[in-house]
Amino acid sequence: MAKPGSNCQISMQAAQFHDDAAGIPENHWCRLFFEHVFLRFDDAQFTDMYREGGRYPISPRMLACISILQFMQPVSDRQAVENTIMRRDWRIALGLTPDYDGFDPSVLCNFRKRLLAHGKAAELFQTVLQRVQALGLLKGTRKVRVDATILLADVAVLSRCDMISEAMRIVLRELPYMRPKIRRRAEYRSLHERYGEEIWLGRSEGGDERLKRLAVDAKRVLRLCGPYPVKGRETLERILEENFTFSDADEPTPKPPDALPPGHIATPHEPDAEIGKQRDKLWTGDKVHVVETTHSGEPGFLLDVIHTGPRAEDSTMLESILQRLKFIAPQVTTVLADSGYASAANSGLAGALGYDLISPPRVNNSKGIIPASAFELDFRRRKARCPEGHESSSWFVGRRLKIKFPRAVCAACPRRSECTTSPSEPRTLTLSPHSQQLMADRKRAARADFGALYSQRAGIEATISHLVRDCGLRRSRYRGSPKRALHAWLSATALNVRRLLRCLASDDAPWKGAFSVFSRPGWVLRRPPQGAHEASGGRFFARTARNDLAATCSI
Repeated sequence: MAKPGSNCQISMQAAQFHDDAAGIPENHWCRLFFEHVFLRFDDAQFTDMYREGGRYPISPRMLACISILQFMQPVSDRQAVENTIMRRDWRIALGLTPDYDGFDPSVLCNFRKRLLAHGKAAELFQTVLQRVQALGLLKGTRKVRVDATILLADVAVLSRCDMISEAMRIVLRELPYMRPKIRRRAEYRSLHERYGEEIWLGRSEGGDERLKRLAVDAKRVLRLCGPYPVKGRETLERILEENFTFSDADEPTPKPPDALPPGHIATPHEPDAEIGKQRDKLWTGDKVHVVETTHSGEPGFLLDVIHTGPRAEDSTMLESILQRLKFIAPQVTTVLADSGYASAANSGLAGALGYDLISPPRVNNSKGIIPASAFELDFRRRKARCPEGHESSSWFVGRRLKIKFPRAVCAACPRRSECTTSPSEPRTLTLSPHSQQLMADRKRAARADFGALYSQRAGIEATISHLVRDCGLRRSRYRGSPKRALHAWLSATALNVRRLLRCLASDDAPWKGAFSVFSRPGWVLRRPPQGAHEASGGRFFARTARNDLAATCSI
């Protein structure tokens, strides 16, 4: 397919049609989208995604904007193409002429594949963010807030028995394509009759005996594959290796559920989708970390999105978030995060990178004894003082800081039973190398102004809700880890566009009242009076007052 050229302006016909959009308010979302989003993309920025020669491609700029609209108004590829033909607001937003006849929906799928193949998953997000910055909506940003949410994979939750059955069904379905004569073998017909047809899948386990029978049959299926690279074969082999131990006689023994290796396959339809755990809830998919600007009374815009595996701890991601933030928004000085990102090491790391991390410190979990926080630590003199006023006898710094008190002093102390559970040994403090930072964080959290400062983080909970409810972040539309990451980028881009359009639709300053003037800006399509359709040339849309713009066809 040929490389697209640069087209900074749309055709004169499309521009005239946009300007003469009768019945559409000036601050309607489709006009604003055309001016501030569509015109900010250029076909030339996608040139490296195409090769020389072949027919001229469908405008990648238009495909990028359709992909954004798909997440602003959750629709499928086929519905999105239909909207470019049937929906007047979509045609205005994309600068299309009335005679536009659409394209095959598979073009959108291929466009996403090109984005991933050329490392442009974040291209759409960055282009919109540049427009937000050019309008001055990020000016003066000094604080950001961070949080994470779940991105579910587009798969069903399967029991181990159903997972093995499905893995065998995939292999049995693909095997005849590699070995056409395999259908004649009685063993294949027997296995295909048992596992070749799709059946209803439940979540209940079938017991060890059923697992053993499935493992034996799975081995038979693998033997039928021979040396051929049948699709699904490697997945089935890995499932058997993860869920069973085999004796010298090839007798399978199911592993207990808690003995399965980390990152084990949860479904054969998406082998890279791992199982995560949040409190007592298990889920299959990934995590998405969101970085958002925060201003009092102003809208927040997403600055970054980081896609990780489900078992990655939030605290381990803070360094990556701060390093990326250095390049995205170097003016930021304060980061608001929940306790999942908090640790004394992260506080020290943030300070070294020039950030002030506002996060509740880890609580003291000491039970039944005097906590370490009750001891006074003098790091300059390398001495510690207990609540009774006695000084330590040794101070050793290794991987952990170990402080011991004199045996005789501890034996004679009247509060010994409150301080240690050992019948003979003195009190020993084992602290992390960041204990000094932890003490400072806890002292800061006890101040009266800390609660008011940390309360500014709460707004990101609403942002997560908007991403999930309005932009479809919760469950991925696509399969595969790279495509799930693209899904997260497109959801974040759609939310930034929604907020940008609401700011621009306001009569006040770009952010004043942006969420109250239009709860859902849009237009109402009403049944025209008799004869009005012909009189208006087939384009009759009711004019509505400003307060009546909450309608069905809205962003």
